[in-house]
Amino acid sequence: MNIEEIPEEINIHRRIYGKDSIEVDYDSVGQCPFCNSRIDEFNFCACGGNLGIS
Repeated sequence: MNIEEIPEEINIHRRIYGKDSIEVDYDSVGQCPFCNSRIDEFNFCACGGNLGIS
């Protein structure tokens, strides 16, 4: 299923963050010091922690 095929009424990521998951920027913040995953533009990483990075 392509992202274009997801109906708006069930596209939770777009509803919460205003964009599709494939549009999230991971390149501007860096890596999480705890789990080594990429931190996204919303300051969250794969371990679920909000590092409070601005």
